[in-house]
Amino acid sequence: MVHAHPVIALLPLLLLACASPPGSGPGPQGGDSGTADGGGPGDGGSGAEQDIVTTHLALDLENRTGVATLQVQPAAGASTVLLDVSGLDLRGVTVDGVAVGPEVRDGMLPVPVDPGGAPVQIEVAYDFPARSDVDFDGWMPGLGVSFTWPYFCGNLYPCDPQLRDGVRYTMEVTGAPAGQRAIFPARIPSDAPSYMPAVAVGDYQELALGTTSAGTTLRALYLPGASGLEGAQAGTELLVDVFDYFERVYGPYSFGADVATVEVDWGADSWGGMEHHPYFHVGRFDFDDGEVHAHEAAHGWFGDGVRIGCWEDFVLSEGTVTYMAARATEQVGGRELWSYYVEGFLIPICEGLDVNTVVLPETCNEIDLLHHDIWSLATYMKGACFYEEVADLVGADLLDEVIAELYQERVGGTARMQDMIDRILARTDPSHHAAIETLAEEWLRTEACPKDYAERCGAH
Repeated sequence: MVHAHPVIALLPLLLLACASPPGSGPGPQGGDSGTADGGGPGDGGSGAEQDIVTTHLALDLENRTGVATLQVQPAAGASTVLLDVSGLDLRGVTVDGVAVGPEVRDGMLPVPVDPGGAPVQIEVAYDFPARSDVDFDGWMPGLGVSFTWPYFCGNLYPCDPQLRDGVRYTMEVTGAPAGQRAIFPARIPSDAPSYMPAVAVGDYQELALGTTSAGTTLRALYLPGASGLEGAQAGTELLVDVFDYFERVYGPYSFGADVATVEVDWGADSWGGMEHHPYFHVGRFDFDDGEVHAHEAAHGWFGDGVRIGCWEDFVLSEGTVTYMAARATEQVGGRELWSYYVEGFLIPICEGLDVNTVVLPETCNEIDLLHHDIWSLATYMKGACFYEEVADLVGADLLDEVIAELYQERVGGTARMQDMIDRILARTDPSHHAAIETLAEEWLRTEACPKDYAERCGAH
């Protein structure tokens, strides 16, 4: 979700779709916004939940100024709407056109509203200071890219970073340097997490990839140098077919008919990609790697299309899309990825050469994701191996149906990993239930890897 992740330098890959393993590089670990549990603004003291319905962002990159216009349904009985503005310098706030002057408290802006609960329009004019090229928590002009995953949106625009709040966005961006293009989605039409809006600036060249059977057009936007056109062609060779598989098998894509994979410069390491749909980002060192593009594309279904219910459900995002990327790639005639996953990632995890952990903790939003071990490759690999063994047990086609059902039921909303497990149990023969529960226990709820883990996950 996710955001980029500094992947281990030797493993120029991967599905680092939305988070970088802690301690593996100077990536997204700092910043001003967010809370210890990965949540964000509360409910205004009402015990209910506020809902940011839409956000329009007008950003001027040259002057680093912004105007955010939010349509908000306040929490029932609440006298304020709370917005995270941790990294912003405010210039003015209005509610339904009337100027108000709330004071920022601990990075939160308590915007006064009528306790009657009527929807309001909040407009915030602000400055957004440049962020460091190594903190990865806002707009980084030195790299020409924004980065707000997982809960640093308050360093770019007024927001509610809680997972429960999906928002529809529109954007306009000005002030790109002469001769460069600002790449951003003018519209995100379905509820999306707070880290999805993103901007990348550079001398972008465009490669048309094609259109899926559902009518979704895909492009690759690449930078001069590094991989260039040749790398873009290699990395996206199967992307239209993979995307088509996702649409046909799992359900309609919810973020519009125009999709692009965008090469970005995250510095000197190989960090994978970040799921800023519909224009998802892939690092320059990985732009020639088809697995990374497939992984980031899959986040349009889980992680973005269906948001995780708690940070502890990170595996529902990363384990699911790692499996989906391998499944789709193989089904459209690409390479088999399981031996690559096992040899390159799972064995180091299970042999103590990389982080290992329980990837499905029992709590909900009680962890700080950026400083917890589930923010590691263990979540990607052990989650994917759980799905792979379930597929071997009940059939990959049936598992595709289960994944599709949960996606179509929850798209635009949230789900927990247990919802996926429950759905698998509900759709499979009772004779398999004990084995499925055992697989969930072994792969997701136990730190030690299962006995014969490499053979089991790799015996595709």
